[in-house]
Amino acid sequence: MRILYCGDTQVDTVISAKGLDTFTHSYYKDSSHHLRDICAARGIECDHLPAGELGVRFPATAAGLGEYDVVVLSDVGYNNFALLPGNRPPYKVPLGTNRAEVIHEYVDDGGAVVMAGGWLTFSGLGGKGLWGGTAVEQALPVKCLEGRDDRVEVGAGVKFTLEQAEHRILDGLPWGEDYLVLGYNRVVAKPESTVLALFGNDPALVIGTYGKGRSVAYTTDPGTHWGGTLLTWSGYGELWVRILSWAAGSL
Repeated sequence: MRILYCGDTQVDTVISAKGLDTFTHSYYKDSSHHLRDICAARGIECDHLPAGELGVRFPATAAGLGEYDVVVLSDVGYNNFALLPGNRPPYKVPLGTNRAEVIHEYVDDGGAVVMAGGWLTFSGLGGKGLWGGTAVEQALPVKCLEGRDDRVEVGAGVKFTLEQAEHRILDGLPWGEDYLVLGYNRVVAKPESTVLALFGNDPALVIGTYGKGRSVAYTTDPGTHWGGTLLTWSGYGELWVRILSWAAGSL
C-alpha cells in the first residue's frame, strides 16, 4: 500500500517580551511522525507533504494521484489546495487546477481519501478550514459545519463509543484498555454513510463510498494534541492500518 499524507505540520512564530525588550523566534512543529512511524513499522509506503509544501508539490492531476492507494488530509486547510503558486507575482493566467477537484476526481475514479481531524480540517478553527461545500466534501462520508467553528475541546477526555464493534476495522482491538482523546471536529454523517464510532453523540469514525472509490472521516487528530493518550494505546497502530487498508479496498 502507498499513501500520500498531507499536513500535520506548522511553523510557530513567537514574540517574547522581557520588559522593554522584545525578540521574535520561530520553530517548526511536526506531529505527522505518529502516523508515519506506524506506516514505516507496517511496511506501508508513506509520502508525506508538509502543509507549507502542498502548493508546489501536490499532484495537479488525478492521474498523478493515481500512484497512491489513499490520500490522507490532516489538520490542513482547503486554501492549500485551491490557491496555487501562480497567485503571487509573477502572476499566471490561468493559475492551474484546483487540487480539491483533483482529489474528487481521483476518488470518483476509484481512489480513496481519509480526512482526519484538526484545527484546519473539516470546518476547523473559526471556520477557517473551509472544507464545507468543496469538491472534497462531496466525496466524504460526512458534511462539515460550514461557516462556524466545529472544534470540540474535551479537556477531561473522551473515549470512542463503538456503534459497529464487529466491523473489520474495529473488531478485536483492545478497547478495554485506558486511553483518552482530548478533542475532535463536530460533523454530520451523510445518510448513506456508515458510522462506526461516536464521541458522545457526534460522529468519530465514519466510512462511505463515492463513485468507484472510498472515503473515511476520522474526526480527531492522528497526532498531538487531540490524540491524547490514544497515541500510546496498544491498538493505535493496528487501528490506523485497518482504516487505511479499508480505504484502499484491501480489508
